[in-house]
Amino acid sequence: MRRVLVFLTLVAVLAMAIAAPAQAGLTWCLTDPNIKLADGGVVHLWVGVAPENKNTGFTLTIVAPAGSRVVGNSQKLNMTVVLQDSGPAGEITAWVDAGFDVSYAVKFRSQVLGEGLFEGAHTWSW
Repeated sequence: MRRVLVFLTLVAVLAMAIAAPAQAGLTWCLTDPNIKLADGGVVHLWVGVAPENKNTGFTLTIVAPAGSRVVGNSQKLNMTVVLQDSGPAGEITAWVDAGFDVSYAVKFRSQVLGEGLFEGAHTWSW
């Protein structure tokens, strides 16, 4: 009985190890170029790419309200953030220059403003 339990445990561990690489394509490598607004608020912007594109360079361009700046960019991706701090108050626009899927999620003061894939420019307001 003990050998059977050891054998079943070994089979289960091997099955999980074999299955893990198949799920790698479903994960996203994330970074967080947060935008600190002139009034002190922070727009949390999470950007993600599939693992195979993690080291492929791309540009994220953000138009934010005047006086904004980028904070909290953990640089986990090969991403260049270009900030234009001359946009209207209460609004942020972003677009990506990449040849592959880039995901996003945007949150401001506990409110999710949007999430999905970048396809063209996206504008979020609060």
